[in-house]
Amino acid sequence: MGSPKQLLPWKEESLIVSEIKKVQKLSQLETYVILGANFDLINKEIEHLPVRILYNQSWQSGMGTSISTGVRHIMSATKKYKAVLISLIDQPFIDLVHFNNLIKHYAENPNAIVATAMQAKIGVPAIFSSIYFEELSELKEDFGARYIIKKYEDKVITLDGKNKTDDMDTIEQYRLLIKRLKE
Repeated sequence: MGSPKQLLPWKEESLIVSEIKKVQKLSQLETYVILGANFDLINKEIEHLPVRILYNQSWQSGMGTSISTGVRHIMSATKKYKAVLISLIDQPFIDLVHFNNLIKHYAENPNAIVATAMQAKIGVPAIFSSIYFEELSELKEDFGARYIIKKYEDKVITLDGKNKTDDMDTIEQYRLLIKRLKE
């Protein structure tokens, strides 16, 4: 992409700042940001925000290691967490309504995994009860949370992500999302 996608312009700030500000509008939520590649550059962009920034030393191995880094950290914290909401930086059209619906469904089903349905797959953003923390903390490589979602599909509640789940892995996808933003 030429530069870290977290730092790409989005609205009037960088993508990562925009996404952090969005999730911080959710109630009863502490925000952890797991960084890997380009840590110093991205950290500099967000260090002024009220978030906890963690460094994933195994970032080259994939998304699973970022999830396990974050979950291991909250498992070792003094405060005991009942659940974790995992979201990605590159789904900027996921809105507060969707996040709040995930939280509402989790509150009604505290042992379920509440995940987002998108086209032909189910994934994040998703909320995982603490009963899944041990397995999330052991994720490796590029398996991500979908592995846990698939394993416990009988415990999964899905919410339709509608047309909000488009992500960006290429500069072309980013340009398409920017075009959509301006429409």
